[in-house]
Amino acid sequence: MWILYNILFHVIFLISLPYFVLQIFRKDKYRVGLRERLGWITPEKLYKLKGHQVLWIHAVSIGEASAIFPVYCEFKKKFPQVRVVFSTTTKTGQQWITSKLFSQDIAIYYPLDFYFSVRRVLRQIRPAAYLVVETEIWPNFWWEAHRLQIPLALMNGRLSKRSFKRYEPIRWFMKPILNLLSVVTVQAQQDAERFLRLGAAPQKLFVSGNLKFESFFDFKSMDREVSELRHSFSILPGEMILMGGSTHEGEEKILLNVFGVLKKEIPKLRLILAPRHPERFKEVSQLIQEQDLMPILDSSPVKSPWTNQHVYLVDQMGRLPTFYALATVVFIGKSLTAIGGQNLLEPAILGKIILFGPHMENFESIAQNFLKEEAAIQVSDEADMLNTLRCLRASSDMQEKMKKNAQQIIHSNKGALAMVLSHIERQAPWRP
Repeated sequence: MWILYNILFHVIFLISLPYFVLQIFRKDKYRVGLRERLGWITPEKLYKLKGHQVLWIHAVSIGEASAIFPVYCEFKKKFPQVRVVFSTTTKTGQQWITSKLFSQDIAIYYPLDFYFSVRRVLRQIRPAAYLVVETEIWPNFWWEAHRLQIPLALMNGRLSKRSFKRYEPIRWFMKPILNLLSVVTVQAQQDAERFLRLGAAPQKLFVSGNLKFESFFDFKSMDREVSELRHSFSILPGEMILMGGSTHEGEEKILLNVFGVLKKEIPKLRLILAPRHPERFKEVSQLIQEQDLMPILDSSPVKSPWTNQHVYLVDQMGRLPTFYALATVVFIGKSLTAIGGQNLLEPAILGKIILFGPHMENFESIAQNFLKEEAAIQVSDEADMLNTLRCLRASSDMQEKMKKNAQQIIHSNKGALAMVLSHIERQAPWRP
């Protein structure tokens, strides 16, 4: 099986090589961290680890990194002498976690799943345990770590219907890989059932709840930023601010159309757009101008007044929580014109009214719970969003009920952090 995987992996890589070479020259995100992706860690980073136990945490991007970050903080309180290697796959994830880590810990790019790069980086770092967030499965890395007797743990795991259907035909391949894990904690019972059907060992599988319910914010700093924004743009209490968070192609156009209609009815209405991918910032800015509106760029040091002839464009990564805190109503991106959805818990924790489209597959159980408890509203298209916003505007009772219901869901689903932390502590004899 190992031989078959490596043959297929290398064949696919060779077929894709011309494309990746072209992208390396065209796009910075493919160039950055290339040495680390091939298994070469700088001596400066390795020096920080020398003589210490190491916990390796892997999170694909900002979403997964922010989910596990409270666990990292609690772990460091108990075991300050343990060094943590925090790996990500994306450039945005790398930038976010680098700004958050304690100075003695390091951030690296996750190695490509070639045997030579995996072997090199594991022998350089020699972690006492490895923790992956959600469902990032790289067979060569897992096989080599297991061979080196490094405990492997999958935390906050989830399997959407779409992912399960993709993995189910290769259950014969997935079962031995999943059984390399010493422990698996998953977000919901339906995730546990899907992992079991793929061959995960039941005695290693635990339903912990979702770590994203444990998200915490620097409220003092956030409140200060929000107050400054309100003062700078003369935003009065009660004025409605609509936000599209982590939007994908097609969703900004829908929000702009809705805004164009509603601003005639609500003159003080404001719109914030926060595209999910940085490479689309320029495209969305042009789209705003095509609607005879002016973009206000978050990255610009000098900003024009914000009227209903302007749209605030969040063109910097890591700024979502601040603008969620500023907004009144948040539409969750990747749920109308794309499939999967994005994290709705951050705006919920911040007490915002939440709308999303019919495609929340990556947050299936959470979205269903929010709908069941009347803590969010699902909109099917542009017209539905427009009518929903009109109803919300007309009913302050409806707004308050949704916020209250969301807070109750958040409160009743806490507890994942403690369970995940206890499993990490059992992975190795950590020294305080």
